[in-house]
Amino acid sequence: MWSMKKTVIGGKSRDDDWVICFNRHEVGRVMLDRFPNNGAAPWEWSAWCYPSGQGRVHSMEVARENVRATVLRATKIITKRG
Repeated sequence: MWSMKKTVIGGKSRDDDWVICFNRHEVGRVMLDRFPNNGAAPWEWSAWCYPSGQGRVHSMEVARENVRATVLRATKIITKRG
């Protein structure tokens, strides 16, 4: 089951900064960069799996889906090897 929770670092959190969880395990993060350089897409995403993934996109929904797809792809690789 997929869920999201606020990112908390040093007891503090920011708006639009989320940890993505899969089966209660933290597997990635999506956050809004309010001042992206050189017209880069504002949403950053990263998946904490092997092989990992990261990137920038124009919406939170796409960022979440990229984390999900990366984690599921890694899960299939692990399942095939194991």
